[in-house]
Amino acid sequence: MKEQLEGLFLSAHSYTDSAVIVQLFTNKYGRKSFIFRGAKKKNSPYLFQPLHFIEFNSSFKYEKSINNASNQQLSFPCHQITSDIRKTSIAFFLTEILNALLKEGDNSKELYHFIKNSFLLFEIQPFNPDFHLVFLTQLLSFLGIEPENNFSEKHTYFNIKLAKFVGLKENYTLNKSISCDFSMLLGTTIDKYSTIKLDKEKRNVLIEVLFEYFEYHFQFKSKQISSHKIFKTIFS
Repeated sequence: MKEQLEGLFLSAHSYTDSAVIVQLFTNKYGRKSFIFRGAKKKNSPYLFQPLHFIEFNSSFKYEKSINNASNQQLSFPCHQITSDIRKTSIAFFLTEILNALLKEGDNSKELYHFIKNSFLLFEIQPFNPDFHLVFLTQLLSFLGIEPENNFSEKHTYFNIKLAKFVGLKENYTLNKSISCDFSMLLGTTIDKYSTIKLDKEKRNVLIEVLFEYFEYHFQFKSKQISSHKIFKTIFS
């Protein structure tokens, strides 16, 4: 029996002249693969783009590695994400990261709603080049690797290995200035991301900090993120 599902686009590749296999992070089953037959003939490949949420029908079965899907449409319009080159660049960047982080079998309604609500805000609010930093920092808690935000006068250095702020500068620690900025990110909820104002140097350092943190505490390889250099070039 067919049911209506919704999913965040992660990646896609051609299957036949008219069909596409799409990886989606769905609201009910987590990350799954679906084949959309006739998608190219119906002139709908534009749906399968970074930061797009797609509604579709599927007779989903857990035992199948690839399920059939049909009647696809956007859950909400993404005019700003697709027309503003700055937002488009962030969309490609975050989609590539999420594609690397979200694994088969991961199924969290809280994570799904966090991602969807975040991207809705990103679509409707004025552009802020620090959105991706707040998003990725807040994502840490949903992945189970949230650091302790114990920044204080006595704990001014963030230790990536220990996932908390410490009093002495040693291996795996950031300097005081970046540690302070990282604490600010940890304390900023996604609905307040527009209040963050960082210069490009700090922005570039903090994304490297997040990449190093993901690599140490999660199965993540930053060198595989091909959009990283392009992303930094656009915002420099």
